[in-house]
Amino acid sequence: MEHAELIKRQNRLVVQLLWIASGMVFLNNLLSVRDPLAGAIIVLACGGLALAMSYVVYTNRMVHTAKYLALAGVYLTVFFFIEFTPGLLSYLAIYMGLFILGIYQDQKLITLAGILSVAISTYAFFAYQELILHVRYHNLWALVSLNFFIVLACCLLVLQAQFGYRVLRDSGGGICE
Repeated sequence: MEHAELIKRQNRLVVQLLWIASGMVFLNNLLSVRDPLAGAIIVLACGGLALAMSYVVYTNRMVHTAKYLALAGVYLTVFFFIEFTPGLLSYLAIYMGLFILGIYQDQKLITLAGILSVAISTYAFFAYQELILHVRYHNLWALVSLNFFIVLACCLLVLQAQFGYRVLRDSGGGICE
């Protein structure tokens, strides 16, 4: 399998996961909040990005840069999940965003995803801490701990990407550039 074909397969998988995530955010909002404005925003923003990503991926345009559109789509979905239905489940979507983008095994993309994860985590902590954490954990150490685990997950994904790259390069798989 060539490098371009691998990226196309990764893009298709991420598009499918982006559609699933967008649908889950919409259903979660519909079942828990029942806010028509929030539902409309979710459908327009997340669905619009998923539609754009689908077009780019299935027409084979921007094959190598589609992952950055996926980054925007995943983190917009995570942000809306936290914003419209704040809680621990919504907070854990931050990790799902990291792992979905980990499919690409691209160090730069994972680093960007980690930065966005920490930013959204910090926002969620200050905006909705009583809905995410027990009152006993409403202090700065809790924020540091939450962000530490995000950074740790990000570092592990980067190490995994480096390992995968080396294995493919050393095995002569023809995938590495």
